[in-house]
Amino acid sequence: MKSSNTDSKRVGIATVLLCVMVVFLSVFTVMVYHGKRTYNDEPTDDYETGLISEDPGVSQSDVSSSAASAVSSQDAVVSEVSSAVESDTSSDVSAVAEKSDFIESPDNKSEYYMVVFTGNQFVMVYKKNAKGEYKIKFHILLCSTGTSENPTKEGVYSITGKERWATLSGDRFGQYGCILSGPETYTISSTPFSKNKAWTMLDGGYENIGQANTKGDIQLCVRDARWIYDNMPVGTQVHVVNSDNPDAKSLTLPKRINKNGGWDPTDKWSKGNPYFE
Repeated sequence: MKSSNTDSKRVGIATVLLCVMVVFLSVFTVMVYHGKRTYNDEPTDDYETGLISEDPGVSQSDVSSSAASAVSSQDAVVSEVSSAVESDTSSDVSAVAEKSDFIESPDNKSEYYMVVFTGNQFVMVYKKNAKGEYKIKFHILLCSTGTSENPTKEGVYSITGKERWATLSGDRFGQYGCILSGPETYTISSTPFSKNKAWTMLDGGYENIGQANTKGDIQLCVRDARWIYDNMPVGTQVHVVNSDNPDAKSLTLPKRINKNGGWDPTDKWSKGNPYFE
């Protein structure tokens, strides 16, 4: 009797093991089948290029030929895009190289950055673009800087103060003065006046704007000096460079009429200026 019970237990254990093996093999078979389906159902290159056709009349050879043509076309497009990117990159590099020549050590605090070209006597005002870089050539002005005996020293300056009538060398006065601090101390203003009165402009200064004829200060007509005075806040950087402005334009100023004495013909703000009566 005891032997019979033992045999029954053995048969039961064998049956359970057999069931476990059957289940295991079934699960394994399903996983393998599912894996094959998953791999085979992944989109092919033809699918990604949109060349898989549901039309049963299209042969696989036609699809393969179309795929090869598409790949060739894509390679051509990629080549063109790469060339365009390289071209754009070259342009950007050139722009940065040009920018670095004149925009030196920007602190990016002001909306504007000025460059004074002592070579051909121009002021270029750069404005920030959408990225906050001084790349927009916003305004160009004709000026006069220091002579060879008293040159305007190169370097990066900043506007540290403003004076409606700035005191210049030789007890002279300049309208709409902006004080520059840096390697030296200079003033950006109008040409000299003998007094702080709008009708006392001295001869020679206005007529020589566009030539190096100062003792280091940067001088402009009243109109342009006021524009800088009104638009350049304290802290605006000014880079003086001993070179020509590559964007120089033919700028002319109104002629003075002798009978109107010491008035600046661009000064429309001073009462009594006969040029604006």
